[in-house]
Amino acid sequence: MSETKLVTSGWLKRHRFLAFWAKRYCVLTGTDFCIYKSEDLTSFDFHIEILPTTTIEIIDEVHDPRFRIIDNMGKENVFETPNTEMLMRWVLALRGCTLNNPQLKMSDFRVLKVIGRGFYGKVTLCEHIATKEIVAIKSIHKSRLIQQNKVTTVISERNILAKAQHPFIVNLKFAFQSPSKFYLGLEYVPGGELFFHMQRYGNIRLDDCKIYIAEILLALNHLHSLGVIYRDLKPENILLDANGHIKLTDFGLSKNLAHEVHTSTFCGTTEYLAPEVVNHQPYTYSVDWWALGVLTYELLFGTTPFAHQNRAKMFRNILDNEPQFPPNFNQEAIDFIKAMLTKDPLKRPTFEQIKQMKFFQNLNWDDVLQKKIQPKFVPASDNSNEANNFDPEFTSEQAADSYVMPVFGSAEKLAGFSYVDQSFEEEYNESDAISIGSSYSEPNGDLAEDKNNKELMSGEVLMAVPESASNCSD
Repeated sequence: MSETKLVTSGWLKRHRFLAFWAKRYCVLTGTDFCIYKSEDLTSFDFHIEILPTTTIEIIDEVHDPRFRIIDNMGKENVFETPNTEMLMRWVLALRGCTLNNPQLKMSDFRVLKVIGRGFYGKVTLCEHIATKEIVAIKSIHKSRLIQQNKVTTVISERNILAKAQHPFIVNLKFAFQSPSKFYLGLEYVPGGELFFHMQRYGNIRLDDCKIYIAEILLALNHLHSLGVIYRDLKPENILLDANGHIKLTDFGLSKNLAHEVHTSTFCGTTEYLAPEVVNHQPYTYSVDWWALGVLTYELLFGTTPFAHQNRAKMFRNILDNEPQFPPNFNQEAIDFIKAMLTKDPLKRPTFEQIKQMKFFQNLNWDDVLQKKIQPKFVPASDNSNEANNFDPEFTSEQAADSYVMPVFGSAEKLAGFSYVDQSFEEEYNESDAISIGSSYSEPNGDLAEDKNNKELMSGEVLMAVPESASNCSD
C-alpha cells in the first residue's frame, strides 16, 4: 500500500453474480481500493490494488451509471454509482491513481499576458519557470461552475481534450486544480483567433477558405470517430498556428455520445444551430456538418447565412429559408455550402461524400493532414511572445493569476482532475531547475493553492468560455 492519503469514498453497488448487487462502502486511499460492508469500516469485504496496468472503464452498454475495474489477471469487478456525476468522480479518481504525474501549480509558471476572458475565467500566456516552455493556461472559477451547475462540463471537456490528439486540434499539456480554480494547460497557438484576423482584414480568400475547411473537416471527423460531437464551430473557436494552419479549440459544449445514438440538448451558438436543434429534435454528428456550411459562408461573405437581429426570425430563417449568394460567385463553393446546409439531417452528406465534392477537387487529403498545403495568409511572427495576434482588450490587462475565494465541499479537491501529457512530463523531469518553481509566486495570485492536485477535465484554448455554453447541460 503505497500511500495513506484518502482520495475519495462513498456507497456503491458491487455486482456479485447473476442479477445480484450488494451495497458496499468503498474507500480509495492512495492506490488501495477497499470495500467494506458498513460505513464505520468495521466489516471488511475485499481489496483491489490500483496499479498503472489496472484498467478502469465506463460501461456504456447499459443506462445505469456503472464502471468496471480489470486487474492484471483480467479479473473484472463491476460497480454501480447513484448518478452520472458520481460515476465520473469515481472513474477519474481511480484512473488518477494509475498515474504518477508531477504535481503542478500556478507558482510553477510566470504569467506573461492575458489572451482571453469569459464568464467562467480567463486564458493567460505563461512560461513554465523550470523548462521555459510557453503555454496557454485556461483558469476556470469553481464557484461560477457550481452556481451554474456546470462542474461536469469541465470534466467532459478535459477528457475530450486529453484523448483528441490531432494535428488540427489544440493539445492539452496538463491539468491541475486549486481550491478555487480548475486549470487547463494548452499548447500556445501564436496566430490567434481566425475571428480576430477577419475583423482586421475582412473576408477570407477562397483558396485559403478551402484549406481551412478541409483541415476543420479532418478535425471534426476525428472527433466523430471518438464519439464526440463538437457543437460550437465558429471563427472565435478556430486558432491559427505560426504557419497559418488551423487548430480547433474550446470543447466546453462538446458532447461525448459514446454508445448513445443521439442527444437532444438545446445548445450552441445561435446562428450556427442546425434545424433539428432549433426544433428540439434528437440529433447526432451531422449538426457539425451543418455548422461547417455556416462557417464556410461566414468566412467567404462576412456574415452567417440566416442572420437576423430577431432571434425568433433567425430560427425561422434556419428552418425555412435557403442561403442567398452574390451573383457570379464560385459555383463549387455555392454547391458545397448548399449541400452542408441541407435541412434534413439524414440527407446531409457524410464525411466520405464531403471529401469527394468538387469544392475539394484535386486536393490531396494526405497532404492536408500532413500540413503540406500552405495557406497564403500567415499570421505575423510572434517570436517575442507579446501575443500580438490577440485582442488588445485582453493583452492590455494586468498579467496575473488573480485571487479567487476557494470553494468548499466536493469541488474543492476533485479527485482525478490532474493530468500531464507525456511530452510535457519528460521536459519537466529532465529539467535541472525544477526546484525553482517552488520559490516563485505571482503577485496577487493564488498562493499555496495546490496541495492535492488530482485529475478531471476542461477544454477551450486560447479563448474565453463562450457564454452560449451556459445554455448547454447534458
